[in-house]
Amino acid sequence: MDDLYKEGVDRMNLIWNGKNDGQGIAERNTKIPVELQLREYIRSVKEEGQRGESKEAYAARIYAKAYSGQKLTPDEMRFLARTNPELYHKVLRAQAARRELERRLRNCSSKQEAQEVFADAISSVSEKDPDRDMILQALRQAFREFTESGEYQRLPENKEEAEKEETGRNLLEFVQNESGYQETYLPEEDWKPFEANA
Repeated sequence: MDDLYKEGVDRMNLIWNGKNDGQGIAERNTKIPVELQLREYIRSVKEEGQRGESKEAYAARIYAKAYSGQKLTPDEMRFLARTNPELYHKVLRAQAARRELERRLRNCSSKQEAQEVFADAISSVSEKDPDRDMILQALRQAFREFTESGEYQRLPENKEEAEKEETGRNLLEFVQNESGYQETYLPEEDWKPFEANA
């Protein structure tokens, strides 16, 4: 860490003295304070060291991930906010639409209902929305992840099957007899006599 700090200080001294390897700085009064430049330099070196890739390659990877509708990590969101605020706001909108769809999908009681919720979410995005492509990609990605999940696989195919399962769960009748014991009764169509294998 000390070497990194010394390297940053040496570089900032070159910049401060106007010897920036041919890049130059216009005038002394327009210079950014050395401490801020040093912090930015150290942060960029740390980021490159942690990722093992250049800032440009990292940015390209994040942009591709954002445009494909994938979730971004908090670090990637901070990077976007710092380097490309316009794209950052677009990603925020797409992620908000994605979270809303995920919330609605979790409340679905059948696969058919899940598909209807997805179709409704897709149709709710305006044709004139400048972020339409990114939002649609985020919605498609969220639905794809949901359909591959075990939660989706456990859902019944349609609403009728869901209602049948729901009524089947509530058919048991619990009654407390005179002795204080609980008795459970099934509806007559589901009743089967008990046979002991003695």
